[in-house]
Amino acid sequence: MELLYFKTFVQVVKSGNYTKAAYVLDYAQSSITTHIQKLETLYGGKRLLERHGRAMKLTPSGELLYGYAEKMLALYEESQQILNNQEVKTIRIGTIESLAIYELPHVLAEFKKKYPEVMVQIIPDTEAVIIDKINNKELDFGLIIDKPFISERIQSISIKKQKMKVIVPPDHTYTKKTFFTLADFKDETIILTEEGCTYRAYLLNQLERNYIDFTLSMELSSIETIKKAVHNKWGIGFLPEFSIEGHDQVAGIPFQDEGFHFYSQLLYRKSSSQGPVFQYLINIFSRKANQSV
Repeated sequence: MELLYFKTFVQVVKSGNYTKAAYVLDYAQSSITTHIQKLETLYGGKRLLERHGRAMKLTPSGELLYGYAEKMLALYEESQQILNNQEVKTIRIGTIESLAIYELPHVLAEFKKKYPEVMVQIIPDTEAVIIDKINNKELDFGLIIDKPFISERIQSISIKKQKMKVIVPPDHTYTKKTFFTLADFKDETIILTEEGCTYRAYLLNQLERNYIDFTLSMELSSIETIKKAVHNKWGIGFLPEFSIEGHDQVAGIPFQDEGFHFYSQLLYRKSSSQGPVFQYLINIFSRKANQSV
C-alpha cells in the first residue's frame, strides 16, 4: 500500500496539484488527499507538500523524500520488467487428440516463428485430467472441446463453436441424408473414442435419456483408427467436423441437436505469469476466436 502512496505523491509533484494528479491516476480527488495524508503519517506527521496559490510545492521534508520515492518506483518498474521478461524455456500444453492433430499445429507454427527457442510440450489427455493438472501447475495451458468452461481459478477463451459429424463409408445409404439426428442412431452400430471424451459422453447420455437402442461396438483412442474402422464398414462414427476435412475415405453427415453447444477452448490459470511468451500464445488463440465470430 505504501508504494501506492509514493506513486500518488510523485504524481502530485509532477502535475502540480491534486486535481490534475487525480485525473492522471484516475482516482477521486479525495483519494489523492487521503494517500498524501497517510504518507505524511508514515513519516511522523511531517508535511510533505504545501500550497502556493493553486499549486502544491514540496516542503524541505518533501524534497528529501521525493528523490527516494522516484528511486523506489523505478526499482519496482524494473523488477516488473525483469520478472515479465524472464526466460521461458518450456511451455506445457495439455490437449485432446483431435485438437493436437488438426488444430494446434497451425497455432504452434506461428508461435515458433516468434519464439523458436522455446520448447513446446504437448501432453494428450482427457479434459478432467487436463483441468486438474492446470490447477496443480503441472500444465501451463489446456486445449479442450466442451461447453463453455467457468471457474474461479482458470481463465477460459472460447475459440470456436464446434460442429460434429456422423461419419459413414462413402458408399453408405446415409450419405444422401442432409443431417443426422439422435433418432437416426436407432439400432446402429457405433464406433466412438475412449471414455473421458466430452462429446462422446454427450452423445451416449443423450441416446440413453431418449431411450434410443444402439450397439457400441468399438472404443478407439485414435481418430485415424476410427476413420479406418468406419471405412471398413465396422460401424458409424461421431467426430468433430474439422477432423474429417479433406478425407475421402469416409463421408460426414452434419449432426443436428439443439442441445449441442460445444466450443474449442484455451484454458490457463488466472494467476499465471502474463509475460511476453505466454501472452503471445494467448494472443494467437484470441485472434482465432475473433476470426470465428
